[in-house]
Amino acid sequence: MDSTFPSKAIILQRQAWREADRLVSVYTPEFGRLFLVARGARKLNSKLAAHLEPLSISQLLIIKGRGQNYVASAVIDKALLNIKSDLNKLYFAGQALAFFNSLVKTGEKDLELFNYLEKWLISLDQAQYQGSFNKDEGRFRLALFYWRVLSFLGYGLSLDSCVACQKQIMKGGNNKLNFVQGGLLCPICQANIKENNYQSSYSVSDNCIKWLRYLNREVEPNLKAIKISHKLLKEWEYLHEKRMTWLDL
Repeated sequence: MDSTFPSKAIILQRQAWREADRLVSVYTPEFGRLFLVARGARKLNSKLAAHLEPLSISQLLIIKGRGQNYVASAVIDKALLNIKSDLNKLYFAGQALAFFNSLVKTGEKDLELFNYLEKWLISLDQAQYQGSFNKDEGRFRLALFYWRVLSFLGYGLSLDSCVACQKQIMKGGNNKLNFVQGGLLCPICQANIKENNYQSSYSVSDNCIKWLRYLNREVEPNLKAIKISHKLLKEWEYLHEKRMTWLDL
């Protein structure tokens, strides 16, 4: 890093720091996640505060210090006001950023991940169906966010064939997702896989397999054209919950 450098940044979190400052967590395309001190940002007349609100995309000028980096200036690029003014959107955006913060390490850049997070937030900000944003739409978008972020970070699942025998997965065969093996197991191979002390295999329906395969193929699916059943969404959320338990996240 240079001693002073500009960067676009997605504002993730902020907290009080010392008497009048704030410590701001941001995600940047060039440097990954950074923690920055915004001097005087807690003062009523601060020029920085409005441009460093969580769930904002801003252009920053960053100063590299000896033990800490600082925000020299900030200009908000996208305020994402539709998220901030809608309780449903705000809830799902908050869940997404909490998940993101739990996985992303400081100083590890990933341009694809930055671009995806930015597009996801902008898409959520602009989403409006039948005059209002409903919870099922939020659940769907959040589940999609979880799936994509895990894939970007190397936790993708193999779904085209059995991960043990490499044979084609057949419909109606009581197939299971095995998180230790990293993908689908056919019924024959399930008996040959030694489980850990905790459960790591979960039954998955044919429809869910079909849906997850589609997501692996389509990096940017047309959300307006997609409709999935409540039952399928619930199964997808259940598998994600079990996957997070196995990953200890």
